[in-house]
Amino acid sequence: MRRDVFDTHYEAIYKYILYLTNDCHLAHDLLQETFYRYYQKDYDANERLYLLKIARNLIYDHYRRKKLIGFFALKKEPPANAKLPEEVTLQNAENETLYNALQQIKTNYREVVILRYIEQYSVKETAQILNTSEVKVKNDTARGLKALRELLGGVRNA
Repeated sequence: MRRDVFDTHYEAIYKYILYLTNDCHLAHDLLQETFYRYYQKDYDANERLYLLKIARNLIYDHYRRKKLIGFFALKKEPPANAKLPEEVTLQNAENETLYNALQQIKTNYREVVILRYIEQYSVKETAQILNTSEVKVKNDTARGLKALRELLGGVRNA
């Protein structure tokens, strides 16, 4: 049973942590700690929801301990598969532009945008993961997307 939970969710949890930390070594450490803490308690219902909550708390705790101001440094994308070099270059440039823009918006907007559009969680699931209301998730999503559009619009118009 425990192995099934790991096999089912480890990739999604790892990607979530990696998007928020941009450090594969730290992501592996936090992934391991996430599953360790998950197995210490008897969670029922939505396994992924609890795993994401644990991972999020571990990320926050890590950065609180380090007292880092540049929280959630997102710069690089995992390598593209089987694409022409021109496509890879263009995609990497676009993604780097997006990740740089993500770094410039408020942390709570960034987190909602990542959960909603990169991880593709519903408003309800995002609210559960962030332990907030669905209204706040909707508002933060709208504000985060508006801030990203302004930043990306400025890049395109420059």
